[in-house]
Amino acid sequence: MLPTLREAGRRRPSPSRQGLPIGATLSSVVAGAQEHDVVYDPLAPDFGTRLYEVYRTLRDEYPLYRDDRRDAWVLSRFADVEAAVNDPVTFSSEETTISQGLLPMIQQLDAPRHDLLRAQVSRAFTPRRIAEIEPRARAIAIELLEQMRAKGRGDLLRDFARHLPSRVIGEMIGVPAERIETFLEYTESFVETSTDPARQHDRSNAVAIYEEFARLLEERRANRRPDLMSALLDAEVEGRRLTQEELLGFCFVLIVAGNDTTTNLIANGSVLLARHPDQRALLAREPARIPGAVEEMLRFESPAQALPRRTTAPVTIHGQSIPSGSIVSLLWGAANHDERHFPEPERFDVSRDARRHLALGQGVHYCLGANLARLEGRVAFEELLARIPEYELTQEPGWLSSIWARAHDAVPVGF
Repeated sequence: MLPTLREAGRRRPSPSRQGLPIGATLSSVVAGAQEHDVVYDPLAPDFGTRLYEVYRTLRDEYPLYRDDRRDAWVLSRFADVEAAVNDPVTFSSEETTISQGLLPMIQQLDAPRHDLLRAQVSRAFTPRRIAEIEPRARAIAIELLEQMRAKGRGDLLRDFARHLPSRVIGEMIGVPAERIETFLEYTESFVETSTDPARQHDRSNAVAIYEEFARLLEERRANRRPDLMSALLDAEVEGRRLTQEELLGFCFVLIVAGNDTTTNLIANGSVLLARHPDQRALLAREPARIPGAVEEMLRFESPAQALPRRTTAPVTIHGQSIPSGSIVSLLWGAANHDERHFPEPERFDVSRDARRHLALGQGVHYCLGANLARLEGRVAFEELLARIPEYELTQEPGWLSSIWARAHDAVPVGF
């Protein structure tokens, strides 16, 4: 019997609209839009401003969508995405397109190897260890905000959101202070994906990151320090030390994920609060609500919008069969706006109980740094609203073009 995901939801499209046969073409499916050859194209010039319309169309009319241009299937409903991510046997993380050209990383591994490696590094992200980081994270946030406040203006992305997580994760890993900015510039290149197909697989910055870490790891072999690089060098899995490739893969994912996810959480959240001044005023009056507000920010503007899986067996979903070996894109961003799971999902509400969102994943690949991201987000907004509670956007932020990230290009503000 084929593995089957149970359809869930209050509204069901008619059988003829359940999905698309391979090779089918769509036209004018989004209200008010001109005709399109495809429904879902994250590199379309206007996708950043239209994505929630697109997501709604996918969920309601094409819950299993065939993306011929990328040779992938797309899941957008909360129940379907949640079921897939919690079935790592059928929906494998290995041999997915996101890992092409990169060294092996933990999020592209399955059990048992994934579980053994994760156990080694997870000790650095325990609640107790993260709590110990809070004073340093708060000191960095205060320093950055005071620099902005002295000028009376600034960019909450470039002057604040990008520096807080990069300095925190850089210090945890063991990156020298004078090299943190260099690593930040390298890692930011992975957020934006050019619309030029020839540049979509450019890995020059990955090579630079690997070279930087190779030098630092060599230094740690001669002189251990109380940082993650030293801990990884001493870690053993199945009675052996990590290989150089595994070490570089670990360092790579820690620095990239440790930078961009929290950067975009803070930047996206600051724009949401600027656009909802009543919500911002509530948080400024009642800062105890900020942890819950961070969850709503993660739900509403999920920093990671989509990640791929690969089927290990044929799967039947919504009446269609996905062949074994197919790439399936899981749309976290669409699932987090599914009205079948969240009442009034298009309403930003810092009082909402949004804890069951999928912005940080679920299951065996649940975000390793989730506790750290939440702490940094909480500290960032506690200090921002204590020091600059009535900032205003001085121009409308744009969206970067990306196949997976929800990221502004700038957040200029005055106060």
